[in-house]
Amino acid sequence: MLEAEMKKPEARKFTISQDLKFLDELPRRARDDSHLKEENKRGEHQRTTSSPSQLEGCSHQLLAQLLKGSSERCADSRLLLNSPSLWKDTRTHVVVELYETERSYVESLQTLVMKYLQPLKKSENNYLIDAGIVDEIFYQIPEILMHHEIFLEELRRRLEAWDINQKVGDLFLETFTKQSVIDTYTAFINNWKNAKDAIKASTQSKPAFARFLENMAREHKGKLALDSLLIMPVQRIPRYELLIQTLLKHTEECHSDAQTLLEAQQAIHDLAVTINLGQRGAVRGLSQELCQLESLIEGLAGLASPERTFLSHDQVSITTSQGRKDRALFLFSDLLIITSIKRRSGTIKKPNQNAPSSVISSLEGNKYKLLMKIPLDELEIVKDENVRKLLKEMEQLSADVGTLSQMSELCANLHCPHSQLEESVRDMLAALNRQLCERHSADSQLSHLDLNITTPNGVENIGLIFSKPEKRTNWEEVFTEAKNRLAACGDRRGCPELVAAVPVRKTRAGLTFTCAGPTPASAEVWVCNSDGYVGQVCVLSLARPSEPTVTSCNGVCNARILCIAPVPGQSNNDNNACTNCNSGVISISVEDTDKSAASIHLDSSSSSSDDDDLKEDNKTDSNEDLVSGTMWLGTEDGCILIYNSTDNIRTKKNKVKIQHTSPVHTIIHLDKKVYVALANGDVMVYQRDLNGSWKTSDGITINVSTPSAPVTKMVPISGRLWCACHTSLKILNTNSFAIEHSLAVSGEGNRSIACLVGAGLGAWLSLHNSATVRLYHSSSFECLAEVSVAPAVSKMLASCDDIIRQHKAACLRVTALLASKELLWVGTSAGVILTLPLPHLSAATAKLAASPQVTGVPHGHTGHVRFLTTVDLEVRRGKTSDKPLIISGGDGYEDFRSASVSELAGREDSTNHILLWQV
Repeated sequence: MLEAEMKKPEARKFTISQDLKFLDELPRRARDDSHLKEENKRGEHQRTTSSPSQLEGCSHQLLAQLLKGSSERCADSRLLLNSPSLWKDTRTHVVVELYETERSYVESLQTLVMKYLQPLKKSENNYLIDAGIVDEIFYQIPEILMHHEIFLEELRRRLEAWDINQKVGDLFLETFTKQSVIDTYTAFINNWKNAKDAIKASTQSKPAFARFLENMAREHKGKLALDSLLIMPVQRIPRYELLIQTLLKHTEECHSDAQTLLEAQQAIHDLAVTINLGQRGAVRGLSQELCQLESLIEGLAGLASPERTFLSHDQVSITTSQGRKDRALFLFSDLLIITSIKRRSGTIKKPNQNAPSSVISSLEGNKYKLLMKIPLDELEIVKDENVRKLLKEMEQLSADVGTLSQMSELCANLHCPHSQLEESVRDMLAALNRQLCERHSADSQLSHLDLNITTPNGVENIGLIFSKPEKRTNWEEVFTEAKNRLAACGDRRGCPELVAAVPVRKTRAGLTFTCAGPTPASAEVWVCNSDGYVGQVCVLSLARPSEPTVTSCNGVCNARILCIAPVPGQSNNDNNACTNCNSGVISISVEDTDKSAASIHLDSSSSSSDDDDLKEDNKTDSNEDLVSGTMWLGTEDGCILIYNSTDNIRTKKNKVKIQHTSPVHTIIHLDKKVYVALANGDVMVYQRDLNGSWKTSDGITINVSTPSAPVTKMVPISGRLWCACHTSLKILNTNSFAIEHSLAVSGEGNRSIACLVGAGLGAWLSLHNSATVRLYHSSSFECLAEVSVAPAVSKMLASCDDIIRQHKAACLRVTALLASKELLWVGTSAGVILTLPLPHLSAATAKLAASPQVTGVPHGHTGHVRFLTTVDLEVRRGKTSDKPLIISGGDGYEDFRSASVSELAGREDSTNHILLWQV
C-alpha cells in the first residue's frame, strides 16, 4: 500500500512562477515525475555542460532572484527571461526545481503543524478530538518539518552563492544519512496506517471534527484535504531520488559534485527502501512467524493476525488430577496458548535459549497439541503475598551484599588500623550470603505462579511451576507489560461501519418495534412489532448480509409481544436416554384452562386430517426442533407462542401456546433450560424430558419477587441468573433455584431498572428515564462506574435543528443495551446509538482506572432506539468469527454527520428502520 502511494505524484503540483518561465523553453523538459522517469530510461547519456561560457552573465544577484517572493519575481521576470545563459544550464534548472518543490513541501508541513496540530491541541478544542488521537495522527510531523526547514535554508544559501563549482550532493548526504532523519521517517511510515485509521474513525464518530477537516480543506490554497497533506512525506523521498538522477545526467563526470551526487543517490535510495519496506517486512515477518507457530501446534487455527505479535515461549509444569504434567506456554500480545508437549523421539527436548537460530527452529524438535486458548483480557495473575515478601527480602539482601562488598574494598584502602572493621564487614557479608542461599533454596515457592481465568461459569484457577524463579519473574513481567499495552489501546477499537439501513414498509401504521432475536440455525432475524392490539413478526433475511431484506411481516397474536428468545435444538446424539427413541416425536404440552388438551404435538400442517400425514408432519417438526431449534415469543396477555425456527410464519397457522395468568416480561435459554419471567414476580423454568420434549405442563415455579416488583429482565452472569426486580437485583442460583444475593441499585427517585446486560464479570444497567449507565461487579456487587451518555449525544446532535436538539436533550434516556465482543452498545430515546469499550474486570477489581469513553455512531434513528441485538452468521455456519453483525431497530433513519449528507436521512421519520453494523 505504501509502495503504491510512493509511486503517485505529489498531491501538490509544482507551479511555475514568473521567474522560472524560461524552463518552458528547454527542449523535452517537463516538470512532472513521469517525465523524470522517462528521461532516466533514455539511451542517450549526453550531459549538458555547465561551462563558464554558458554561465557568463549569470551573476549571484540574478540567481538570488529565484529565492524572492512572488511579488518580487513578477517585477524581475523580464531580467530572468532575457538571460540566455540560464536557458542552456539544465543543471541550474534542476537545482532551482529542487528548491521550489522543497519550499512547497515545507509549506505543506507547516500547514499540518500550524493549521491542524496546534489548533487541535488547544484546550478549547478538546470537544473536536482527543489529544491522544491528535498526537497519533500527526506523529513525527513536527520533527520532519524541523529537518526540512534546515535543509531548505542550506539549499537557499547554496543558490545565493551559486557558481559552476557549487555542490548540492554533500547537502543531501549530510541531511539524509543522519540517524535522526532516518528514524523520524521510519517512525512516521510505521505509524502512517494508524494515522489514517484514526482519521477515519474520528470523522465517523465525531461530526464536529469532520466539519473542521472540511473547513480546513476549503481554506487551503490548493484545496488539499488532511489525507493529501499527510501522504506527502511518503512521496517526498522517492521524489528526491528522481531529482538526483536527473541532476547527475546534467553534471559532468569531472565535476566536483559528481561523486557526492552518486553517493547521495545511493543514500536516498537506501532510505526509500528502508522506510517503504521496513514496516511491510516487519509485518510480513511477524505473520510468517505466526503461521509457522500455527503449523507446529496441532489443533490451532486462526492465529495469524496483523495486530498479534509473538512474545515468548516457556516450558512449565501444571498439576492436574493425573499428577504433574509438562506444558508449553505461548504468550502473544493478546493471547495465551497452553499446549501439551512431547519429544518426537519420546523425550522432551528443551529449546536452546542461546541458539542464534529463530524460536521456531528451536521448537521443531517437540510436538505440541492445543489444550487452552485464552484471551489476555480473561487472565489475571493472583497476587501471592508470601512470594512477594520473599522476593522483596531477596532483593534487599542482594543490595546489602553489594553494599558490604564495596565497604570491604574501601576498608583495604584505609591507612589506619582497620582489622577489626574488616572482620566485622567480613562476618556480616558471610551471614548475608548464607541468608541469600537459604532464600534461593525455596525455589519451589518462588517458581510458582497462579493465574485466574474468567469463564462464563465463574473464575477458575490454574497453577504454573517454572523451572527457575528468574523465568517466572521474566514471564510475569512480559505478561504484565502485554496486559498494560492491551489496556492502553483498548479505547482505540475499530469504529462500527454501517452495512445497511432497511426500511420496514410491510407493517401497518402505528406499529412499533418491541424486540428482536436471531433464529438458532438460519441466517434470519425475527423482529416483533406491536401497537397494543396486535402482535406482528417480520422476518429479516441475512442470506446476503450486504443486502438484507424483509421477506415477510405477519400477525401472530392479538396482544403486544414483549420478548423473544431463540432456543437451540437438541440432537439425538446429545441425549443418551433418547438413543432408542427412533420416532423422534416432540410433544409440547399446553398449560391453560383446558386441561384435557394437555399434550399437543408441534406440527407444521393445519389442513391434513389423515393420521399418517399428521404423524409424518409431527416427525418432521420434531426433527426440526431437535436440529434447528425453536423461537419463543412472550406476550402481554400471558401467552408464550412457540414456533420451529424454520417455520414460515406466513403459512404457519398451528402454533404451540402456553397460557399464563400474567404478562410474560422476558424469556432466556440457559443450560438447556428455558426461564420465563412473569409479571406476578414468578420465574417459570421449563426443561426437556427424557425424549427431548419440552415439559411445558410441568414447569418449575420460582417465587423471586412480588407483583409490585416483578422480574422484568434476566441475564446470565458468572454462572448465575441476575434478575431485575423494579429497584433491585436478585441473583438466582441456577442449580438450587435459590436467591443467593439481593442488591438495591436505585438512587434516582426510586427509578426501576430498564435495561440489563452482562459482560464478563460485569453487569451493566440503566434506570427508567435515566441517561446514565452503571457497571456492577458480579462478585463484590460494588458499583464500579456510572457513565453519562448525555455529552456524547449532544455532540452527535450538533448539526440538528435547535428545537429538535433541545427537545431530545430534555427527554433523553437510555432505551437499549447490548454487550458484544469488546463494546457496550447503548441505544437512546434521541435515536443516537453510542458505544463504549468494555473494561477488563478481574475478581479483585475494586474500581476502574478511568471512566470508559463514550463514542457516538454516525448513523442512527430519528426517534427511539427500540432494540439492539447481534447475530454471528459465521458461527451459524460452524465457523468462528470476530465480526458479528449488530442490529438496531427504531423509528426512522438519520445520518447525524450532516443534514445534507444523505438523501435518505430524515425523509422517512415515521417508517420503522432496521440498521446493521459491523465492527
